[in-house]
Amino acid sequence: MTAVADRASASVPEPTEMARAEVMTAAQQRRAAARARDLTALLRERPELSGVHAPADLAVEAVRWCA
Repeated sequence: MTAVADRASASVPEPTEMARAEVMTAAQQRRAAARARDLTALLRERPELSGVHAPADLAVEAVRWCA
């Protein structure tokens, strides 16, 4: 009977692990927002770069549609 209880508690992450994951997720979101902001600024300043890298163009268009 204790083996079942041990397995159930082993699958639940500790609160510190959950907090760390939330902090990492927030940091990842901030980095992604900063990259999108910088990429948008770059393509606004240098329009000749548009069309050079398709994923960059897609990201800029996504930002424009969200604004």
